[in-house]
Amino acid sequence: MKQLLSQLREVGTLTVYRKGSSLYFQGEVPRYAVILLDGIVKAYTISREGNETIVHLYGKGSILPLAWVNSQSPTALFNYEAVNDVRCLKLKRDDFLHIMSEKPEYLREYLDYMVHNQASMLLRITGLAQSRAIEKICYTLYFLMFRYGIDRGSGDYVIDLKLTQTLLAELIGQTRESTAKNLKVLKEAGVVDYTSSTYTVNKPRLEAYLGEDSFRNLDIS
Repeated sequence: MKQLLSQLREVGTLTVYRKGSSLYFQGEVPRYAVILLDGIVKAYTISREGNETIVHLYGKGSILPLAWVNSQSPTALFNYEAVNDVRCLKLKRDDFLHIMSEKPEYLREYLDYMVHNQASMLLRITGLAQSRAIEKICYTLYFLMFRYGIDRGSGDYVIDLKLTQTLLAELIGQTRESTAKNLKVLKEAGVVDYTSSTYTVNKPRLEAYLGEDSFRNLDIS
């Protein structure tokens, strides 16, 4: 959304949310929309027993809360919290919608964003539906690569999110120990490489590992 974002910068306010800060509470009526420029925001729910479940991770280029921005919900559907320091553009919904409707190119960029976002969510759901932990991780890596991957050539994509193994484990609903064990298997197979909190996924090897020929033509951009 390069052209649209350039215009939105003129009416938005650059804002920083520190690690652990809340952007929205579940059920809150938002006053502003945010577009993430750097950092990670997690959307999550809390059960009656006090257990937290991560619904989604949002990174650079994400628009929050999307259902409210599109007038599909009067409130924030989840809790939104900064996983690390987050830099974002904060703006009024009316300003966002007005600028987006000014030119067909802006609408096209927004539509592309929505379609890409929807496709990535299907990959996320597919991952959660798997019965084996290693397949949950594979599909989750595919989802993250599709949504936030940067092409480094030779089939390698760097996931543009600073992910700890603990955060990845929480995202797929597994223990950190199980996640670390299966990531090691995938690393030995050449599917993924990671150092600290940076993950690089080899797309052809991941597709071969999953046996998903239908994914080969997915446009990750």
